[in-house]
Amino acid sequence: MKKGTLKRRYLIQNPKEVIVHLATTSSYKQAIHQLYLENHPRHTDHFGVLTFQFSALDQINAFETDAKLHIIKNVSDDKRYKNRYLSLFGLPLNYDFSLHEVFKKCEMIGLKELDFSFSHGMSTQKVLKVLLYREVQFLEYEVVLLLDDDAKALKNLSKIAENIRYILGIGSVVFDSALIQCLQKAFEVFLHHDREKLLQFVQSPHYKTLLLDIRFFLHEQSGFYLLPKSEMPLLFFMKKHLKKEEFRIAKRLKRALY
Repeated sequence: MKKGTLKRRYLIQNPKEVIVHLATTSSYKQAIHQLYLENHPRHTDHFGVLTFQFSALDQINAFETDAKLHIIKNVSDDKRYKNRYLSLFGLPLNYDFSLHEVFKKCEMIGLKELDFSFSHGMSTQKVLKVLLYREVQFLEYEVVLLLDDDAKALKNLSKIAENIRYILGIGSVVFDSALIQCLQKAFEVFLHHDREKLLQFVQSPHYKTLLLDIRFFLHEQSGFYLLPKSEMPLLFFMKKHLKKEEFRIAKRLKRALY
């Protein structure tokens, strides 16, 4: 980037139409640095990333006013729209997802099998929260069976607790470590295969508090419990932290990655 230039990156709607318009405006035409278009069946020609090198703030303000109907948002500070990320993962709108919507879907399908598929570029913290949400759903169901004296509930609860503690453990690189340790400790009670002790626990206020804590963590949106690397693309996380992992959750993640 030339000295004294101001670089801006925008997610644009109908990018080819915008380029045709800008070509008639010499000051904008000269500022165009790069255009990214994705060959995706759902979004071809509809969205693109347009990068400019402006010479002054007035030029930026004029462009943003002139193209406001086409600018979806300024993505200059979002690394997902940098060249490396775009070349690896494509536009985030093709793989990003709403936790709220996925949680709602999980509630709708209940205990039916949900075949997850995770894109390489997805946020690691979001994916781990989805996995945790499902395991907590299964845990609550097995607790009901335990109270009904189901013979397999104790063993199933132990397996689910192992899954939850594993997900929390691998999440220590993206979530607050103090919180992770507290939650891991709280789920230890499900590992002991002591039916009477566990029955006492799940009928006590401590169990209700545990559910409230894990649900608050899963739904918390301020980012308070997130570490700087929380939005690491799932591909990077898998290669760095799970490449040699053989635990069932790691294997499930590897199979679900596309």
